[in-house]
Amino acid sequence: MRWKAGAGGHKIALIVCGAVLCLLTALFGLSVTGIFKIPFLESAVSFVVTPVQGFVTNAYNAVRSGLEERATIAQLNEEIARLTEENRRLQAEMSSMEELERENERLLGLLGVTEVNPETEYVAASVVAKEAGGWFSVFTVNKGARDGVEKDDPVLSDEGLIGRVMEVTDSTSVVLTLIDSRSAVAGLVERTRDNGICHGSLYVYENDEMLRMNYLPEGSELNTGDRVITSGLDGVYPKGLFIGTVRSISRESSGDGRYVVLSPAVDFAHIEEVLIMTGGQAAEE
Repeated sequence: MRWKAGAGGHKIALIVCGAVLCLLTALFGLSVTGIFKIPFLESAVSFVVTPVQGFVTNAYNAVRSGLEERATIAQLNEEIARLTEENRRLQAEMSSMEELERENERLLGLLGVTEVNPETEYVAASVVAKEAGGWFSVFTVNKGARDGVEKDDPVLSDEGLIGRVMEVTDSTSVVLTLIDSRSAVAGLVERTRDNGICHGSLYVYENDEMLRMNYLPEGSELNTGDRVITSGLDGVYPKGLFIGTVRSISRESSGDGRYVVLSPAVDFAHIEEVLIMTGGQAAEE
C-alpha cells in the first residue's frame, strides 16, 4: 500500500511539473512575441541560455579561425611553391642568356678575323667532340665536305692559329691542333725574321712545353715575348697567322737544332667555336 501511495505521489509530481513546464513555455512564447513581458522569466532563460550561447559561439569562432588558418597556410604553401618554381625558371633563363652572351662575344671575335682578311673564305663551326683529357689536341667540329671543308684546311680562332683539318666527312671534320705531337708548321719570328719549324710536344714531354720552335739559326738573337707567325713555307698554312710568343730560349741545341719554347696564342684548354679557312689567302703581316 505504501508503494502504491508513493507511486501515486510521483505521478502527481510529474503532472504538476509538466503543467508548470507547459505554463512556462507558454509564458516564454508570449514574452518572445511581445504580447507582454515577464522579466523574471527572461532573466531565468537568459541565465541558462547565455552561457550555452557563449560556449557555442566561442566554439564556432575557434573552428572557423582554425579552418581559415589552415586555408591561409595552404595558400601560402601554394604561393611559395609557385614562387620557387618561378625562381628556378628565371635562373635557368638567366643562365641561358649569359651563355648566349658569351657565345655572342666569341662569335664577334671570329667575325673580327673575317673582317681583317675579307678576301679569305671562312666556314664557322662548333666543337662537337674531343679526345679525352684536359687539352684540345684533336677534336671534331660540325662542318664537313658539304660545307666546303677539305683536308688540310687551316683552322683558327680569334686568338690565332689552332691547327688544320685532318679528316673530313660529309657533315664533320677532325682537327689536329698545333700542340699535338704529330703537328708541325713553318714559323717565322716577326722581329728577327728567323725561320724555324714549330712542333707540337703534347704527350711527348711531361712538362707544360706544349709547343716548341726548332731549327733556328745559331746566331739568332731572340727575346722572350717575340711573336711567331706562320711563314707560309710549308704549303699548308698561309703566311701571317699568329702561332704564339717566345716563352723561354734554350741555350743548347737538341737533335733538331737550337729551339725555343712557345706560349701558344690559343687557349687549347677551352675551344668552342672555330673558323675554317676554305679559300683565298690570309693577308701577310
